[in-house]
Amino acid sequence: MMANPRLGQTVQIWYKKSLADWFPLHGKIGTVVIVCKARKCRNHGVLVEGRMYAVPCGNLRAWSDPL
Repeated sequence: MMANPRLGQTVQIWYKKSLADWFPLHGKIGTVVIVCKARKCRNHGVLVEGRMYAVPCGNLRAWSDPL
């Protein structure tokens, strides 16, 4: 889980195993384009395949390109 992603950071969208089939973004790689700083709303804007989605910070994890 990422509480404070940086603008431009590459992230992976991840849901728990029991819900992964319900969310088509599960496992997708994206770039953070909007960072939310509010205390109550912790959704961040993530650009995935040319579209921006609002994703809760609890569903983001850091991603590094495997060699």
